[in-house]
Amino acid sequence: MNWPVLAKKDFLDAYRKWSLATAAAGFVLFFAVPTYLGMSHAQNPGGQDFFGFVQTALFFVPLAGLMMSYGAIAGERELGSLKLLLALPYTRLDVISGKAIGRAAVVGAAATIGILVSTLVFVVLGGTLSIVGYMLFLVLVLLLAAAYTSSAVCLSAASPTSNRAMATSVGFFLLTLAGWSAIPLVIRYVLNGFSMPSGAEPVWAKVIDSLSPIQAYSNGMSSLVHGHAASTFYRSGWFALLVLLGWAVVPVALGYRRFRSADL
Repeated sequence: MNWPVLAKKDFLDAYRKWSLATAAAGFVLFFAVPTYLGMSHAQNPGGQDFFGFVQTALFFVPLAGLMMSYGAIAGERELGSLKLLLALPYTRLDVISGKAIGRAAVVGAAATIGILVSTLVFVVLGGTLSIVGYMLFLVLVLLLAAAYTSSAVCLSAASPTSNRAMATSVGFFLLTLAGWSAIPLVIRYVLNGFSMPSGAEPVWAKVIDSLSPIQAYSNGMSSLVHGHAASTFYRSGWFALLVLLGWAVVPVALGYRRFRSADL
């Protein structure tokens, strides 16, 4: 397995081309500036919630993961460099695994830099943090980044062009951000004889709704970081971690299944 070499190359390429620095600057802007503005105008800085200032991670981390990864394979396929890469001692599994891990490392590092800068601003201006909650927050952010970079690399592997990969990535982002809750509703509509269902939402529909990476991150924040007790297993912190891990791993497997037989 030579995927670590490709993952390292992907990370270093992002560093050399200033992609990592640009992404990090963006995260600093979207995390640290709201933190500074909120803390500088707060009457009681010590009572402020740090995680409220960086809640935009729910939007910007997935977006960065998709935008920095959709061309990982489709772009090289268009340029013809993918054939040259596969002529070296790399398998197609090495390529898709290395790309997914490398891009996840880039987005995760950029997001971490933004979070650390905003943390410094928060603490300097008088804020206090729970170390355990803070570390769990970092874990959730990194898993969220890995979930979306893996999904984007999967879509890239299944797309013949980078334009199609970008379009499907945008569609996936909108689906998970705003349209996922419609999936169990559509299933209930079909099962109810193509008519709108009535009554309380069944448990299986709530489980499906919690399988979104966005919802899993939100559930993890509520249960693990804020310490709110989950009334059901699908709202619990451990289930949220499993869902995010699944989104980080399963798309790579699905992408490889499509990529291994693709005509380049």
